[in-house]
Amino acid sequence: MNKKLALAVVGVTTALGLAGCKSDAIKFGGQSSVGVVDSSTRAHLQAGLTMADYTELAEQVTNKMLSSRFVESWGSKTPRLILAKLRNNTDDENVRMADIYDRMTETLLNSGAVRLLDQSATSFDYVVKSELSSNRQYGSDNQELVGYKLELKLFTLDGEMKGQWSGTLSLAKGKKSFF
Repeated sequence: MNKKLALAVVGVTTALGLAGCKSDAIKFGGQSSVGVVDSSTRAHLQAGLTMADYTELAEQVTNKMLSSRFVESWGSKTPRLILAKLRNNTDDENVRMADIYDRMTETLLNSGAVRLLDQSATSFDYVVKSELSSNRQYGSDNQELVGYKLELKLFTLDGEMKGQWSGTLSLAKGKKSFF
């Protein structure tokens, strides 16, 4: 048993050494569902969001809002802002909405451009309403394309919309065996 394990380790080590080549994945013998994927890429085995996707999409859209003309017009002012609960309008109830919300909160706090208040606050300058939505398309041979969209809308206390920002992410799943 130990000899087989040692041979497997040598095989994997050799394969990892070869992974520096152009190929993103390496096929091991007859096991077409096992492969080594470059960890610096955001490769997916499914057409679903990963933690890296959450992070990138949340940061992208929040930074887009922070770099807008309206927010930059605040100058040295730091308005009081409520980040409303993120709405999940996808067909996947397992999306970790709290992780997206936390990344948006962290990005806003680190910017120093706003003072974040609890959602129960009664005195604030702006509220950001956000929504994650998806669109799923299917093709032949178990192919799937999912588009995710994160949208932020900034409102005044009176309900006037002052800005809207969004970002999209498309994930595709090809044939059952992609190696």
